[in-house]
Order: sequence, then structure tokens, then C-alpha cells
Amino acid sequence: MSIEKKLLAIRKIARIHGKYVIGKLFDDYLTGLISKKRVPSCSFCGNESNLTKEHILPRWVFENDPKHFFTSDVNELEQSYVGATIPLCSNCNSNLFNSLEREIQIILGRTDLKNNFYSPDDLLLIIRWFEIIDFKFQVWDLRTDFKRHKKSQYIPFLAEFSIAFMRLYSVRIITTKARKALKRIATKNKINRERSLIIGTTKEKTFHYFHTSGEFIYLEIPAYKKVFFYFYEREFKTELQARRAALKTIRFAYGID
Repeated sequence: MSIEKKLLAIRKIARIHGKYVIGKLFDDYLTGLISKKRVPSCSFCGNESNLTKEHILPRWVFENDPKHFFTSDVNELEQSYVGATIPLCSNCNSNLFNSLEREIQIILGRTDLKNNFYSPDDLLLIIRWFEIIDFKFQVWDLRTDFKRHKKSQYIPFLAEFSIAFMRLYSVRIITTKARKALKRIATKNKINRERSLIIGTTKEKTFHYFHTSGEFIYLEIPAYKKVFFYFYEREFKTELQARRAALKTIRFAYGID
């Protein structure tokens, strides 16, 4: 099956099964009874059989290094990228998402930004990949229980709330963000989205990543000497405006005046 057909399958699943999957996630981890029995299922299509673990970021992005980790902005606990996974059925994982990731690797490997640039189709594929990463991270936030940092006071009942809730304290905002993330995946038309994607080169030896769900993603991939910044919602009239906005966000994230 061609990558175009697999992208079509991804969009169809998001449209047809998205409402059920999102509703089940919310009921299991956000709005339902904390004591209810949770039935494991695919976080994308809802299938309850042949479940596998899907990494939020592919192993090749973080160099399959168990020492690479990110720090939660909620409780300052460290989480390895190797351990940051969500359940997907074998079809959604191996057949669809992994196929897209392999195509991304091919695109990154064959494009030397000193001599050429990505085609419009390549840019759209990269954008769709980032949209899926955002959705996966929101699912992970919903499914991950809040845990106490060793230096913080312990309030037992908070341990049963999700990271997503402890970050925003608003069911409405959490649900709105997740639905928007899924809608982006289901949408074929990406007119004007290319200007929200900034691409450059990097000499860094270790990958770097940070994001704010539904707002932006920043990703450096040293293996391909590429760096990306993508705004999920914001649109820009010119590439220069987008680059300035991205630089401002990066400087703020790294505490640079």
C-alpha cells in the first residue's frame, strides 16, 4: 500500500473512530469514576486486540538511548523517552504510523538543505507527522497518573489524577485540545500550513525536543542534521514572520533574553 493510501486510512480512522476513542479516553482518565475498570484499547482506532506499545517519539529520533529523558512541567519528574509510550493496535502502529515514520526518514535522508529543499508533498508529510506526535503526547498526558516529586508535599488523592488535568485544571480545555489534535489529523486540506513550518540545519550532537500541546513543537535530529519548528494553530503571511515567532519561543524556552 502506498504512503498516500496509508495517509488516507489514517484520516478515515480519525474521522470514523475518533469520537469514540476520545470519549473513552476522557471517561477512563478524566471525567469518569477514578475507581472504574479500564479496558485497554488502541488509542487511535479503539481496537481492544493485538495491542502494542507505540513510542511518542520514534526510537530513531532520540537515538534509542534510554538515558534521554524529558522533565514534566507538572511535577518536575524525569521520564525517559524509551518509556513514554501509548497503546496502539498492531495495524495502527506497524502498518500505518511506522510506515509514515519510515517515509519521514527517507525524506530527511535524501534532502541536503545546502543543495535542495523539500517538495510540497514532503512538507505536508512532515506536518502530518508532527500532528500525530502532538496527538500521541496528549494521549500520554491523559493516561499518565500524576506522581509526587520527592521534594514536594504529598497529597494522596492527587496521585490518581492525570498529568493533563494537573497541568490545566480544566476538563473543557483538555477535551478541546484533544479534539482539535484529532481533527487536524483527519483534515486533508493543509492550505497555508507550510508557512507555519520552519526548517533549518543543526550541528548539535544530541537531539533536542520540547513542545506545548496544540501550540508548537521543536525538534532537532542530529542524525540528519535537521531542526524543525512547527506551529499547530498559528498561520503567518510570510516565512520571516514565522521564523521570528519561532525564535522568540525558542529563546523563551531556553531562558535567553
